[in-house]
Amino acid sequence: MLTTAQLRQAAARSGARDIGIIEIDVMLTHLLQLFHERGLTEHLAFKGGTFLRKMIFGPRGRLSTDLDFTCRTDISLDDLTLGLLDALGQPYRGLSFRFDRARDWYLTDDGCAANPVLVHPDNSTGVRIKIQVSVREHPIRPVTAMRQLDQGYFPHLGFVPAAIPSLALEEVISEKIRAASQRSKIRDLYDLSEVARRPLPRDLIRALAVLKLWHSTGPGLDFEHFRSRIESGRDYDLADLRNLLRRDQSPDLAGMIARVLDSFQFLGQMTEIERVLAADLPRRRRNEAAAYRATTAAM
Repeated sequence: MLTTAQLRQAAARSGARDIGIIEIDVMLTHLLQLFHERGLTEHLAFKGGTFLRKMIFGPRGRLSTDLDFTCRTDISLDDLTLGLLDALGQPYRGLSFRFDRARDWYLTDDGCAANPVLVHPDNSTGVRIKIQVSVREHPIRPVTAMRQLDQGYFPHLGFVPAAIPSLALEEVISEKIRAASQRSKIRDLYDLSEVARRPLPRDLIRALAVLKLWHSTGPGLDFEHFRSRIESGRDYDLADLRNLLRRDQSPDLAGMIARVLDSFQFLGQMTEIERVLAADLPRRRRNEAAAYRATTAAM
């Protein structure tokens, strides 16, 4: 683990608002390396906000304190849980893991999660990190090992950060669309507004979003519902988001909303089979969903 002096130096060079942001980022890099070395990533696909920062946006991406994964093999949830607990059961490269197995490790509706506190010699209080693994469904698109974008602190790590098996970016975006359709969080809004700056394979993302929402409870993909969620985020906390960004980044709420709604209008341009699956609230059209999943996997 980096020393406080090294963390301060990395924070100054990166433009981070706080040394704590760099500390968390370094800790997450260590956790990814640990899971790689222990063979856990052979069963997992990396995704979520930390994936976007580490694999897509780099230091300009927002900080996330979560590590989110999708299980991609037939390993049992019990074996996966035991593997994760074992990996966190002993110190790793200067980090120690403190958690109560009865309270800080738990099953979710679609997998398991842990909230360990990571401590090191220069921070005995530690930082709480959330690790979440979904077993709801296997990835739709091929999983590939992705290189972590260079960070200024990499030379101080003592190891070369491993390439991590990850969901395809289009599938990560579709999961962000699912999340934004089901809740109003400024972090989802920000992530979607940032990916909207990139060229997007629209038909593929829409197909994936249809399937992701079909596998969830609640309404299927509906652009007007998505629009309402994006526009009516009364709980959007700009201060919270600002703390996760660099000093030279100032989020513009109105601009983010406009960019997302403009860039994702294609979600409303569904094909016939997409409309059928989006309207299938009882989730009875399993054969059609399976066939469309195979088609989408091959796009």
